[in-house]
Amino acid sequence: MYDWNYTLFSAIGYEESLNFISGQKNRPDKIKCTSYDYNETISSVVSEWDLVCDATPLKSLVQVAVAVGKFVGAFCFGMVADKFGRKKVFLFCCILYMIAGPIAAIASTYALLLLMRVLIGIAGSGVYEAGYTILSEMTVKKYRTNLGCLYNISYSIGLIFLPIFAYYSSDWRRLQLLLSAPSAFLLIHCWCLPESPRWLMTQGRNKEAWKLIKGPYSEQRPITDANIQSDTDNVQEAKHPWYKKIFFVLQKLFKLFSTKELRRRIIICYFCWLVASMSYFTIALNAHNFTANKYIYVALNGVAEAPGYILPLIILGFIGRKLTGVLLFLIAGISLLIILVIPSGIPIMIVALIGRLCMSAVFAVIILHTSELFPTSNRNTAIGTSLTMAQVGTIIAPFVVDIGGAQAWWIPSTFCGVMSIIAGLLILLLPETRNKPMLDTIQEVDQSNRYKNVSFKNCFSFS
Repeated sequence: MYDWNYTLFSAIGYEESLNFISGQKNRPDKIKCTSYDYNETISSVVSEWDLVCDATPLKSLVQVAVAVGKFVGAFCFGMVADKFGRKKVFLFCCILYMIAGPIAAIASTYALLLLMRVLIGIAGSGVYEAGYTILSEMTVKKYRTNLGCLYNISYSIGLIFLPIFAYYSSDWRRLQLLLSAPSAFLLIHCWCLPESPRWLMTQGRNKEAWKLIKGPYSEQRPITDANIQSDTDNVQEAKHPWYKKIFFVLQKLFKLFSTKELRRRIIICYFCWLVASMSYFTIALNAHNFTANKYIYVALNGVAEAPGYILPLIILGFIGRKLTGVLLFLIAGISLLIILVIPSGIPIMIVALIGRLCMSAVFAVIILHTSELFPTSNRNTAIGTSLTMAQVGTIIAPFVVDIGGAQAWWIPSTFCGVMSIIAGLLILLLPETRNKPMLDTIQEVDQSNRYKNVSFKNCFSFS
């Protein structure tokens, strides 16, 4: 806003004001934004602490705090769950969420709110990872993929209910309490949640594991040390001091960059994971930059996300990992760019949701492709560090929406669209891994033929 005498303009009327401005050769200085006038019927974090103008980045930090918490939780709870068990981590994180959620709702300062948001992210990451690990370790291979997809659909269900709660809660504190309440059901769930039998075996607690595996049929086969040993010979864990485990982790990380071929693969994977996560959350947070009803937009994000978890199950078997990833990234990118030229309102919302669906689906594809691109000796490290890059994308997304959107409404979607297209084109350089034997050592990667290495020649090879 320019530094005119607006009191004078109000007195002389529109025509005289326009003539006065037209007769001025030089524009006055712009008045720096200091505050907004807020809708008093709705209380939000932004209105309560005036997170606007120069304080806009502080608004982004409220979302970033959760992402940072997830980053910390993903890094820590994997090792903690290996040491103390999946169920204990699940229980601890449920209690942490039950404490942090309500405290966030009554936070008297912005700093306390940020701290509680970090703890909420840590707790959410621990609950998700521990629950998913128990599910995968207790499920036979035949049903593991399908149950994993059903597990992730819970995200879309929660996203559908979120705007319903928000619509009937005009105060952000009340909404935070409503979102924290279901954690009580998680705590009740802990009473019937079993520990992972595989983890029990690695700890030498074979009789407990055997009872869980056999269930009510354990009486039909007596539990003896001999038959337990015959069933658990292949499930052992090396015992090392904690500092040696950290050294082994760092050693495996450095090995990902030990050869030219591995470096090319991991850099492309990192970029794709970062772009997928950043675009996914940018689309979710970008409602206020579109002329669309924010409640309907968020609910439809949840509706669009559910098919995204199922779609890869259908198409991966037909066209492979590489072409599926390329198509999903390109469709998402083009959808986000088309927003520039289509009418505002419902058309923009529909096209953005197509991008959201593709980004939901692309996660299932790139985690599978990443796992098959790297040898067994470095596979977990490749996936773990790729997930870390995805969290970096999650941290970037709120700043893209708030700072980029403040400059122009189309910047967040256009930026993510361009990055998605670049990611899709980079996947063309990777080899296809469908129906290919998985590699076990770094030497096998280096000895692969030219069509199994990162190369421009792979752009036209999809088998």
